[in-house]
Amino acid sequence: MEKSTVTAVHDDDLIGFLKSMGLLSDVQAGRTRCRFCQGVITLENLNAIFPDSGTIRVSCDLPACVKMLMHHISTRQQP
Repeated sequence: MEKSTVTAVHDDDLIGFLKSMGLLSDVQAGRTRCRFCQGVITLENLNAIFPDSGTIRVSCDLPACVKMLMHHISTRQQP
């Protein structure tokens, strides 16, 4: 089994983390979209923040989007 690193942010620290990433105002204003379904990201449905093609992307917590994120991550890690 391959080792991978997972970085997590506790709910209590989410606002500060989003602010430090420059994402908070866009999330609060409803301008941030899920990388996979294009749904609006909110503080309640935010699932992941990840790098993608030189930019920072986000995904929501819909089961289909979580599955697509896992596939996206697994295909990027293959040599």
